[in-house]
Amino acid sequence: MDRKMYQPTEKQEQKWAEYSSVEMPSDEEFQARWAKSHHGKTTGWGMGKRDYVLSQMKYTREYQMGIWQGRVDRARGLEYSEERNENTYNLGYHRGYTGFESLDWDTRNRVVQEYVEEG
Repeated sequence: MDRKMYQPTEKQEQKWAEYSSVEMPSDEEFQARWAKSHHGKTTGWGMGKRDYVLSQMKYTREYQMGIWQGRVDRARGLEYSEERNENTYNLGYHRGYTGFESLDWDTRNRVVQEYVEEG
């Protein structure tokens, strides 16, 4: 089956246009914030920063495009592939591809109707 590229809806384009880039704090700055909110302890700040960075990625257009392209590729039965050098896109693609089966029925059905069924 040939690959089809995901085309965002008008509503998605509007929402994604509102996303602004988030400036990531330096390690020292994040460690200081962590210590302040954890009674002076710095244990676990690295994992905290990892979680913070991952949570901020979902507010980027690249991540959202990756999620939806992963869903389309999975619905079409294509092999998993990471063809971009952007970590943000690839993370979204991975989550979209592997999480397709857990989507609600309406969303899965819409993807299948629009990108799989020829008509």
